[in-house]
Amino acid sequence: MTGQSLFWVNFSDPLYFVDSTTTPMVTVMAGLGGTGFRMGAADDSVGPGNGPAPIPVGAMPNPGGDQRMGIIDRVAEMEWGFYDAIDTSSGWTPDLAATLDLSGSGVRPPERDNPWWAGHGPRACGFGIINGLIRTEEVQAGSIEHALVIAYPHIRSRYYTAPASTAQATTPLVSPTVGILCGGHIQLDPTLDVTTLGLNPAALAIARALQKYGAFIGDYSGATALYADSSPSAMTYWKGVLGNLDAQGIPLNRFRVLQIGTTYDNGN
Repeated sequence: MTGQSLFWVNFSDPLYFVDSTTTPMVTVMAGLGGTGFRMGAADDSVGPGNGPAPIPVGAMPNPGGDQRMGIIDRVAEMEWGFYDAIDTSSGWTPDLAATLDLSGSGVRPPERDNPWWAGHGPRACGFGIINGLIRTEEVQAGSIEHALVIAYPHIRSRYYTAPASTAQATTPLVSPTVGILCGGHIQLDPTLDVTTLGLNPAALAIARALQKYGAFIGDYSGATALYADSSPSAMTYWKGVLGNLDAQGIPLNRFRVLQIGTTYDNGN
């Protein structure tokens, strides 16, 4: 992993926690309806669909970029995830909406399998919003006990491997012939003494998670970036604790790519 001088923490994925038995359900009309949002889809080949989601009053996606947002019910162990979420006068109209069952592996089936739409999630590689997200309670505890998800400028398009369930589309900036494919697993050198990197406590917890669990390629970005909760309450907590550049001392040239599993081709 070379060619990028900065390692960013991207505050772009807000999480909202609800009790779905008491939070009123609203109808979401999605340009691509994944699991949970297939009502109104004429048949399996149709992308648009709609479905109910417990979106609390005042919930907002991150204001720029991909406008993602995740709604989490800890008791029901369910995520309602959205990409390009827009709250219009006629209701929520994201480009993509999909639920994710958090009671098991949290991994979607490959998009190549039927039904194809079950493999789609709010990130390019099919991951949910909560998958690999840096959360405030973890940093506050001083330990992140799971793998992270990373956006990467040199992502490989068209191909993916589990735990990714679909692939980054080919664009003028993203090629199917070079780079690390969606779901590729990277790891910070576990022999590196991260206490010598000059990191603050939050970034040190991130570095240790990258050594212990690594990170999965989950999206394309113009910079190498990890994701952190950007809900209003989280952003209040992050002030003075974790900033965009606090992890830049983690050396990108000390990462390695772990063995790639079964590779799937989604043809795009």
